[in-house]
Amino acid sequence: MSARAVTLWFIDSDDPIAQLSADPLNDVVAAQKLAATIYGDRVLVPVADTDLATAAAAADAHVYAGWYGRLSVLCCSLFDTTEPSTLTRTLASIRPSSAATLLVTDPDRSAGAFARWEHGELRRSFAADPVTIFEDSGLPYPFERPFWAGEHPLRYAPGVPAEPLALPFHPQELAEQANREWLGFRFTTPLADTDLDPTRIPATAFAIHPADYVPAEEDWARYQGNLTVSGSAVADDGADAASGSPAPPPKRRGRLARYFGFG
Repeated sequence: MSARAVTLWFIDSDDPIAQLSADPLNDVVAAQKLAATIYGDRVLVPVADTDLATAAAAADAHVYAGWYGRLSVLCCSLFDTTEPSTLTRTLASIRPSSAATLLVTDPDRSAGAFARWEHGELRRSFAADPVTIFEDSGLPYPFERPFWAGEHPLRYAPGVPAEPLALPFHPQELAEQANREWLGFRFTTPLADTDLDPTRIPATAFAIHPADYVPAEEDWARYQGNLTVSGSAVADDGADAASGSPAPPPKRRGRLARYFGFG
């Protein structure tokens, strides 16, 4: 079964696949600032560090973000759309970038969507379920050709007749191939030998509070207690994401603590 995923990437790296393959660290303060741009005056408080596979599949009320310098990602239900073109104006207000990519895969709806913007201009968007195309804008990329040529046909359960009006591929599979081409991985397992592992890409979950919310000591303590989820780390604290070693003691988390008022 395919994985659920909602991700919006901002790309200023010349080689994002190489950057992600180097086990990037997540700058949680920068990630919080990135996520805050879509919530106005709401207060975002870190809840837990986790990994991108978990973040992309989450269907809760949190927003997930990762900041890796010239690459960053947001995961939240606001971007779960079958009309990627409607996000074009939103992108510039979040983070102007050389490129931005969207991935949406929803097994419950059998729907898949992907899009790519370059310097704020939509270059390609596609969204569909197996029998309905919701959006198809721009020229297809070369990696799409085998799908449209029928080289990745839909698979039906035994005894289920083929749908005569169905696409010659599953849109979720095409959407994940777009993500693989641009970022080096997909979320559905098993991964190919050449795929990066999204569980090795760190991200942070943020709770969204009203504008008048004042973070309390309990919020900070709760976050500290969740710092070792999936072995991810805060970029400026020197923790080793790949090793899964315990989180550093509170005194080493000065920048993040001060940012949220606990330092």
